Order: sequence, then C-alpha cells, then structure tokens
Amino acid sequence: MGIDVALVDENQVELEVIGDSRNYLAKLVIGGEWRNMEGSVCLRLVDAYDLTIFNQAQLPVLVSELERTASLQTNPEIKSHIQEVCRVVSASRGIHMYVKFIGD
Repeated sequence: MGIDVALVDENQVELEVIGDSRNYLAKLVIGGEWRNMEGSVCLRLVDAYDLTIFNQAQLPVLVSELERTASLQTNPEIKSHIQEVCRVVSASRGIHMYVKFIGD
C-alpha cells in the first residue's frame, strides 16, 4: 500500500514513476509526519488512499517541502527515496507537466 509518485503530462500519460514498494511515503502520510508538518502547504494534502495531483504553480513549494522532509530523515533508505522523488518533481518544471501521488 505504498504511494507511488508519477510525472505526468497534460493527457495524464505517466512519463516517469517512482514506486513506493517499501511504503516509505505511505508511512509519512499515515503516521502524520506530512499532515502535521509545520508550514506545510502541499505535503499535508497527500492522500494515502487516493490521487493527489500538483500543478506547475505548486511545484516549487512541493520541492521545498520534500527537501525539508529528506533532511529530517535518519534512515538513509527513506532519505534516498525522498531525494529520488525530489529529482522527479524538480524535473517536472515544464508546460503542462504535473506530479501525481498515487495512493492505494
């Protein structure tokens, strides 16, 4: 029951997907770390059981929040996974590109 992250175009074609087979992101959502993150605008909205889509205007904030989350991780595997998500989100800065968090 992980939360996969996909880079999608305007037609919802998935250009790149990062799986969450170890449930790293799901645990951050369900455990409340993202929902309760002080000052969070984007990550607090990620739904572990549904789709959450961020558009171009939201991506700089999303990247910042992901970077902050990664910097707080003590588990190197979780940190690495979040950094990979950051890489995909950062690469999505183009016209009609979106980032989709795919919950259960």
